[in-house]
Amino acid sequence: MNGTKLVKNAKNLSLIAVISFSVSAVLCAFIITVTSANKINIERLKIEQLIQEKSAKINEIMAKSLYKTQSLLVIVQGNNLDAFDLLAPSLMDDPSILNIHLAPDGIISNVYPMADNEYFIGRNLFGGNPGSKESVQARDSGELVLSGPLALSNGIQFLAGRLPVYTENGGAGRKFWGIVSIVLKHPQVFYDADLGILTALGYSYELWRINPDTNERQVIVSDYKHGNITTRYIEKPVHILNAEWNFKVAPFQPWYAYPENIVYILVSIFICFFIFFILQNNFDLKLMHTSLEQMAITDPLTGIYNRRHFMEVVQIDIAKSQRLKKNAYILIFDIDKFKKINDTYGHTVGDMVLIELTMRIKANIRTYDLFARYGGEEFIIYTSDISSVTVYEMAERLRLSLFDKKFEVDNLNLTVSASFGVAHVRDYDLKNGIRRADEALYTAKKNGRNCVFFNSKG
Repeated sequence: MNGTKLVKNAKNLSLIAVISFSVSAVLCAFIITVTSANKINIERLKIEQLIQEKSAKINEIMAKSLYKTQSLLVIVQGNNLDAFDLLAPSLMDDPSILNIHLAPDGIISNVYPMADNEYFIGRNLFGGNPGSKESVQARDSGELVLSGPLALSNGIQFLAGRLPVYTENGGAGRKFWGIVSIVLKHPQVFYDADLGILTALGYSYELWRINPDTNERQVIVSDYKHGNITTRYIEKPVHILNAEWNFKVAPFQPWYAYPENIVYILVSIFICFFIFFILQNNFDLKLMHTSLEQMAITDPLTGIYNRRHFMEVVQIDIAKSQRLKKNAYILIFDIDKFKKINDTYGHTVGDMVLIELTMRIKANIRTYDLFARYGGEEFIIYTSDISSVTVYEMAERLRLSLFDKKFEVDNLNLTVSASFGVAHVRDYDLKNGIRRADEALYTAKKNGRNCVFFNSKG
């Protein structure tokens, strides 16, 4: 591995950093999810409490106004209809009340105040008009029924509390007399409920019912300014007299739009990347340290040991061979006429030859033989625990691996040979062994190059 490749690898991602980033991201996401879920649950409880409070307030407002129909019931059952004009003004003590009327047999005959309410006179509450079904419900149940919201042809909208009146019919039992009603302005009747506080608290709201005349959903009152409320809403039924309404409330903002949730997300992202960068930086430093160490002990071109490190490692191995009484040998070789290759084809081709040579030599020695670039085009090998015959055969095999097959570099086919000097490391003296192998190399060169010479002298 050359130095450039080592430095490039220093930019690789650390598996530990990636795993730690992933784990911290999952953990932060879990914490955010749990925190958000807790916040949502707390908000749900708050919304449910608001719905309960506002439902109770609406019920109170409706009951306060509509139960005034009991006073109308009394004058009708007392056959004292003349008292209507006297009683009605006292019942109009709430600005949300539009009018009060009597409807014998369901036909409105008396209205107070008459001014601006003439269009109610003669209206048949059982005539198939909107609200007729609720009038029938009141008549059949004998109870006060809330009707509406209803709209007249002139655009006026109202709610009405309709109370059926039964009178005694001698011994024949009770007789249906008609309907007495309190009519409330819509949506003014809801003003006292202070539904706007929901908007101020950051919630959209909607009060709706199923219209008995159409069987379709009818919005009674709603905060339209903030759009529809289709997600994360709470909806509760509201029972007002005999009417079935539904109260729907939802926050304006999605969960991720709340400032604290955005802070949670940003902090989590920062933590994840902080952990990642710390671990990645630590990994890069370790890898760079390893790379620099590797560069210090290897030749930058060929990737094999350099001379200095070779000497250090071989000295340790020789000491081991001495303890075990094993033979040790030094092989030194260099490329024949390498200067001619550089001068003829350039140093780039020369470098490619050196790299190819290194690969061929490594393929033909044992993995535990020590191989290094000794300098320039000169290389050195240390081997042990073999005989002198085997080491000579090894050197010859290495020579042939270079000479028998041309070097194909930069679209050139070059014949490359090398001369080998081999020496036994006697008395486990490395310097002496190298000196003797170098003498053998000189002899090989002198003998015509492209050969192996074994120095058997002392």
